[in-house]
Amino acid sequence: MYKFIGIIKADYRYEYEPLPDNARLMADRSKTIAIIAGFLGITVGYSLLLVKQYALNNGESVLNKPFILLGAVIGALMLLLHEFLHLIPYPENSTKIISVKGGTPSAFCSAAVSKGTFIVSSLLPVLLGIIPLILFMLLPSTYQVINTILWTTGTIGLASPANDYADALRCLINVPSKCKIQSGNGGFYYF
Repeated sequence: MYKFIGIIKADYRYEYEPLPDNARLMADRSKTIAIIAGFLGITVGYSLLLVKQYALNNGESVLNKPFILLGAVIGALMLLLHEFLHLIPYPENSTKIISVKGGTPSAFCSAAVSKGTFIVSSLLPVLLGIIPLILFMLLPSTYQVINTILWTTGTIGLASPANDYADALRCLINVPSKCKIQSGNGGFYYF
């Protein structure tokens, strides 16, 4: 069941399911890895723009620059969809909450999931970057307005999961296989 609870304060406390006694807190998310991942997402977007403009369009612009702002607004609005995508792999009978916590869209589910499901959940929002950028590369260069919106939205969609990339990486490195992962007070726990 999905619930949108609206705008909540940064110190709002979700209701967590009880954790088993052997639950261990996952290592803290690396801010450096998140920054590098976000930068790489932006770099991929700009690289595709350069390929389309210079290799596929003889150096002629493929963007209509005033529409970059519209693409950025659409990309920002897609952050709620980004949070929804995080929750898709969680069990159907669990409560899945989407909110705007402290000014940032947020997804929450306290159900325990497998390591693989957690990684899929962390990486699923990257589709909001991959799909628009594939369409951007496939559309003719003459569709400048649509190309601009797709490129901007796709680049934001690749960069915005920066913290999610870091979560998936720390899960791969720190969590033994066959473990379950669950949200708890203070972060993600595995057991």
